[in-house]
Parts: sequence; structure tokens; C-alpha cells
Amino acid sequence: MQYSILIVFMSFVPSFNYLTEVEIDLSIEPKQRWKQAIRIIIEQYGYENSFGQVFEFHNKNTFYILDPQDYSTIAKTIRINYPEYSQELDGIVEELNRSEITFEYLSAWAYFYEIAHISTDITESTGLLLQVGDQIIHGRNMDQAPIQARNIILHLIIKKDGQYLGESVEWNWFNVGFITLLKYNVASLEQNWRFCNPLTKNQLMIFIEQGVSSLAWTYRQILLDENMNTFDKVVSFLEQNQVASSFYNVIGGKEKNQGVIISRDPFIMYPTISLNTSILNQINYQYLVQTNYDHWLPDPQNDQRRTIVENLLAQLQINQWNEFGVFAVMETYPIHNEGTFYTIIMNAKYNRLIAFGQPNMTQTEN
Repeated sequence: MQYSILIVFMSFVPSFNYLTEVEIDLSIEPKQRWKQAIRIIIEQYGYENSFGQVFEFHNKNTFYILDPQDYSTIAKTIRINYPEYSQELDGIVEELNRSEITFEYLSAWAYFYEIAHISTDITESTGLLLQVGDQIIHGRNMDQAPIQARNIILHLIIKKDGQYLGESVEWNWFNVGFITLLKYNVASLEQNWRFCNPLTKNQLMIFIEQGVSSLAWTYRQILLDENMNTFDKVVSFLEQNQVASSFYNVIGGKEKNQGVIISRDPFIMYPTISLNTSILNQINYQYLVQTNYDHWLPDPQNDQRRTIVENLLAQLQINQWNEFGVFAVMETYPIHNEGTFYTIIMNAKYNRLIAFGQPNMTQTEN
């Protein structure tokens, strides 16, 4: 089957939402850092049409595997190992001001992705890296649920001590972490869900009690660590840090050939794949694609996103070797699908992050 950017059998007409930008100042008192973000969402959508529906959905579909002791254990571990993040979560609890939203409850959200790997099977995220000359263009789609979570997506601008450090777009930023990040002058990063045999809950709880960082807090560590100031240092760290779940890191740098996909597992090491001049036998045009399945295996028949993206990239005309071309690929069904929350185009060379909210999609036939 042939795929084309310009002519496809089915086209989708998106209605983009502007994503509210919020500055997060990590210099101010921790309890105050995220309160404005909470107020903005509630003032615009109300609690029930935003956080309320999200919490209810994931209580039923994600956190049902946790018992009261699990919540207490996670909360205690975070208090001990992450005191600053604990204070930030305290501030969010205060601002939400609802009896059912406790520190213990939000502590579980810090490990949302690790827990969800055990309890759910949501297909989420497509990432691609397109090298054009000496720049790496990074496209990222996030797919999730429920629909009301679209109402809490924010475009975060992060600063500290008067210096702007980077940007992120997140839907569950209230866990005070990031799984998408543009660290200025260093790299663009995304984490993608990896389908594999999950840990048991007991195995996960052991990792948490040992103080293993959540996926969301790993990128925050990278953002704030001044010594992690090059692409190579970021890649080396993410190849070796202890993890409590299986996932992929998709990372683009600001120079030629600085693009990698790192496959991670709590117990097994996998080789990193990189942009290089031998993939397509071209010097100035290379790409890498990652969805939710290991790149050394064929796509499953019921989810051909990676294959479709690779075919589209192979057909791009020279005038589409740019951010517009990447966006066009990311907008093609099923890369952009009914569950897509947002599309991001990042370019670390120019410290650029362009974000598009995806509130819905209307299917039409040409």
C-alpha cells in the first residue's frame, strides 16, 4: 500500500487548540510553584470537567491495582527521597482543596507511567527524528485518555534564578515532572511507552522503595543538572540510569547525527540506535521513528504506525525536508488518531518548540 503526504485515502481535518502557556519558576517557594497552573485550569474548565474526570478515569483504569498500603509506601518514599518534590505536591493538594486528593494520592501519580504499564494497555505516542543538513527536527504525538485530559494540557516554560531552562508540554504535569522536554541549547527528549512483559506490582514497589526515580522526574533531573549540558552526556545518562519500567527515549540534539532511540528495561540492556550516514546512503537526510514496539521487530498488524511514518518520510520531497514536512507526517492517520492529545515539533538547534492542541478530529473522505 502506498502512502503520500499530499494524497491519501482518508484525510482528517483537525481543529487545533491553543495550548495555554504557564511559566514555572523553580526559584520560588516549592509549595507555590504549581498553584497558578491549577487555578488557570479550574477557572477555564471547572474541576469536574478537568481534573475530576481524569482522576475518576484513572482510578478505575490505572490505580485500581493499588491498595491503601501501596499509597502510603509510595508517599513515605517520596517524602524521604524527594523532599523538594514533596513540597510541590503539597502545594497542589492545597490548591485543589478536595478531601479525596491527598498527598498519598498525588504521590501515586508521580509513578503514573510505571503503574500504568502494569494495569493498562493504552497505545500512546509516536516520535520521529528527521535530520536535514545539520539540524534535527523532532516530531512527537501524545495519545492518551480520557478526553477531559485535553482540558488540562499546558505548555510549560521552566525557569530558575531568572534563567529560562527549557519547555515541556504535558497533560499530567501535576506530578511535577515531564516526559517531553526541550532543554535549551542541549537536546529535545520524549519518552514513549514500550509494550513488553510488565513488572509485577511487587517488583515495582521494591524499585520505588529503593528510591528509583519515576520516568517523569528523570527528565526534570536532566533539565536542572548543569553538568548535563551536552547531547552525549544526556544520552549516556539515559542509557545507564536505573528505571522501573520499560520505555523508549527519543532524543534529538543540535548538531548533525545527534539523534538516538534508547530502548530501556529494568533488567535488560539493549543497543541504542542512532542517526548515521549509512541508513539511507544519503549524507543530509536521515530519520528514525519510534512508536511503542521494539524497532528490531516488525510492526503488529493492528498497529502499523511506525511503518507508515517510515514510508511517508521516505517519500518526502526536498521542499518538505523541514518542520512543515514533519508536521504533515505527524498529522497523517493513524499517527494522528482519535486519542491524540497534542502534536509537538521541536528543534534543539534553534531552541524551538511548537505545540498544537488536538481537541478532536473529523474524518472526511476525499
